[in-house]
Amino acid sequence: MKNIFEKRINIILISAIAALCIAIGIPLAVQGIGQSSTQAETEPTTAAVTQAVTEPVTETETTEPPTEVEVETKVVSVKKTSKTSSKASAKTKASTKKATQPTTASETTEPLKFATAPPVENKASYDAQWNAGYLVAIDNPDTSYSSVHIELSDKNRDLLERICMGEYGSGGFTGAAMIAQAIRDDMVTYGIYDVATIISQLHYTGRTDIPATQTVKDAVVYIFDMDKSAIQHRILYMYNPTMMASGISNFHESQRYVCNYGDVRFFDR
Repeated sequence: MKNIFEKRINIILISAIAALCIAIGIPLAVQGIGQSSTQAETEPTTAAVTQAVTEPVTETETTEPPTEVEVETKVVSVKKTSKTSSKASAKTKASTKKATQPTTASETTEPLKFATAPPVENKASYDAQWNAGYLVAIDNPDTSYSSVHIELSDKNRDLLERICMGEYGSGGFTGAAMIAQAIRDDMVTYGIYDVATIISQLHYTGRTDIPATQTVKDAVVYIFDMDKSAIQHRILYMYNPTMMASGISNFHESQRYVCNYGDVRFFDR
């Protein structure tokens, strides 16, 4: 009886232990399985978050600032540009200074001094001079001046026409008439009536190898044949400052200035 009772107790104990073991083992297994399931479910989420966080970092790395070498290159380029701009600015300043500063020659060269006609309080009537047949009217005509008739030989006429053409043919009828009157006044003043001698002694420098135009021939007729005058004043000398290397003739400007016609200046003495 005792053995049977012990056996039964042992069986009950074993069963209890087994039941206890089973009771304890099942939650652990379930907990292990749950932990495995939780780990399996959370791993993709963690990976996704990590990827989401690291991707912007990767983009940031690709757009990082230039390296030190690149920055130095850009700085050198800017300096070169600034240097070039400085040179250009300096060059501009130098050019401006050169353009505005008077030259030494201008400072040392005296201004040209041209003679002027004596001023008059009451200017003469221009219309009266033109109505009398004078081609050029001036403020102070010589009312005592009158023309003198001089006969011309064919030789003198041809040479006279040529010298009027060479001296001031570009001045048209009036310009040629001014030269013809000056030669006539020279003849009367110096008593020389040969045109070649007048040209030589009074230093007319116009060309005589060019035939005169009809306009110039008509001007000679107006002065010598019609006894008209281009201006109501004696004229003995003339010159063109633009044809002078120095820009002025001191000899002519020392005479009595009468008037200009174009670029040519006419003088008495």
